[in-house]
Amino acid sequence: MAQSLFNFRFRLLPWEACLHFNVAGVELSDRVGVVCTRNELGLLMVGDPAQNDAMRAQAHQLARGLVHGHAFCSYPTGAFVDVEPIAWLEVPDWTPSEKPTVTGYMHASLASVPLTPEHKDNVPLRDAATIIRDAGSNPSVYLALADFHAAHREAGLYGAFYAFRVLEDVGYMFGVAKNDKPDWDAMNRAFGTKEADWKRLTDAGTRARHMQPGALATLTAIERAELLNLAHDALAHAIRYVRGPKPKWVSLSSSS
Repeated sequence: MAQSLFNFRFRLLPWEACLHFNVAGVELSDRVGVVCTRNELGLLMVGDPAQNDAMRAQAHQLARGLVHGHAFCSYPTGAFVDVEPIAWLEVPDWTPSEKPTVTGYMHASLASVPLTPEHKDNVPLRDAATIIRDAGSNPSVYLALADFHAAHREAGLYGAFYAFRVLEDVGYMFGVAKNDKPDWDAMNRAFGTKEADWKRLTDAGTRARHMQPGALATLTAIERAELLNLAHDALAHAIRYVRGPKPKWVSLSSSS
């Protein structure tokens, strides 16, 4: 069957946050590679050209996952970015034995700010690719990454809801208990945590979801950073759990 090489292109936003991004040779899977230069993100995929629509949808999902993972890995001091699709390029009848296709970055900013692959801003992006490769196929982890990205982006009080959704996504990894709630007991046993560890997050999430009388004043008094820290902890536990007994990933902690 004839295979094509696809380059799905995306733009990262805002541009200023991506000034030092310079990543290549990173794989999201055996058939998906990542190339990122400043705010230009490309996903390289080999596949059946008849499945173009499905591949474009997969590429968009992976690009979103990469950005969501970046929000987790760059927290709390790193830049926050989003992504939008731009275009795609197909090289038909492609085989690995052919001469490589070369593309380059030629923005005028190179004259004043050269690219440095070793820049510290590239570490969260590489770590995000590791998460997507190792744990991104787990629906709970993928959804939790998306909700953490949303919680990080939301400056208003509803950010408490998204932060709690991260914990809820993670909880559903361990099944459903009564009233269709996550099996919190199973989750805490697996993580070595207890219900009290998450109380501030669960209380804030419940108040943000239902906005009962007095909820606004209570949510206003809760520090946003505290809820994001708890959501980050829950997601870090989930990623470690899904990755299993592998060498410790030193960048997993928000303190790294």
